[in-house]
Amino acid sequence: MKRKKVLVNAYFAKNLGDDLFLKVLIDRYPKTSWYLMTPNKGYNKLFKNYQNVQIIRTMDVNLGIRKINLFNKMNESILNYRRYDALVNIGGSIFMESSNWEESLEIRSQLPKKFKQANKQSFIIGANFGPFTDKQFVNKHREFFELFDDICFRDIYSYNLFKKSSNVRYAPDVVFNLHSQERDKEKCIGFSLISLENRKDLKQYADIFCMKMIQLVERYIEDGYKIKLFSFCEKEGDLKISNYIKENISSNYKELISVFNYEENIELFLEEFKRCETIVGARFHSIILALLFKQGVFPIIYSDKTFNVLKDLDMNKLYCHIRDMDAIDVNNVVKNASYNIFNKVGVFQQSEQQFKMLDELLIGKKIRKGSKINES
Repeated sequence: MKRKKVLVNAYFAKNLGDDLFLKVLIDRYPKTSWYLMTPNKGYNKLFKNYQNVQIIRTMDVNLGIRKINLFNKMNESILNYRRYDALVNIGGSIFMESSNWEESLEIRSQLPKKFKQANKQSFIIGANFGPFTDKQFVNKHREFFELFDDICFRDIYSYNLFKKSSNVRYAPDVVFNLHSQERDKEKCIGFSLISLENRKDLKQYADIFCMKMIQLVERYIEDGYKIKLFSFCEKEGDLKISNYIKENISSNYKELISVFNYEENIELFLEEFKRCETIVGARFHSIILALLFKQGVFPIIYSDKTFNVLKDLDMNKLYCHIRDMDAIDVNNVVKNASYNIFNKVGVFQQSEQQFKMLDELLIGKKIRKGSKINES
């Protein structure tokens, strides 16, 4: 079968969750050529061992009052996108309402419009929808989604908003498809922290969040645990808050705390993560990874996207929203989090359905639910 060439649009910010999406996607189809659209040079290092990945350094250039994208301009005038067989948009929170959402949506529509005109397929994989307040935001996206051949949401809430459309489906999160060898657990607790400094709706809870995290860290240390603080995205402030928490721990405990910052080595980061007995997780994918690696987990919710997924998985019994942090009973968390373990194996098989339609294009045959993928 002729090697397919697929253009990929994603969130290229060295965020572990989004990079895991890319890893799962590319590992699933080793005989497909992948073209990643990003000006971030770090992705050359991340995929340096993949012979089937090319980085396209697309960027915007200001021309007076106009801004043009060099990649789009070149393809419109010369290539007309004919070298690619499909377009994949892969990501989680990629449909959030912002003050300039109409302008952003118009720009975002350009690529799928070109692929549709060229009679080439386009896909959205792994997303959730929202948050939003404007009903027009939903209506305009309903029109936007008509440009795509297949859209697979990762939560039922998002699916229900658009389920009348024949090209819309639901399957559990893409990262449930990650293949990573399990490791023996250490007497260690992992914390995934997020910065609230640039989150207007949550900034007021920053102090109480830090105070409760410090209390939890110290409580676990008193019980004989070592602590690992995980920074999933340095750009968004994870490393800064992780260092802050360590710096403000009692000096007697500091040597029992390690900080791990994700850069470009996914496997090295995961090796440290999956050895933890329990994860106290604020980052969405710290919770997904804890479920995948059969770790105890205490979710700290900063967005409805996390609660919606926990509800879908029937894991919404033990958690806390950041705005309710002052009500956390530290002793209750320590007592119960280690028993909050996910054991619904069928969900991992169901998550393969994120790739159902892409399988048909890239593998050349329909794949039965739960069956193993092998490219021919």
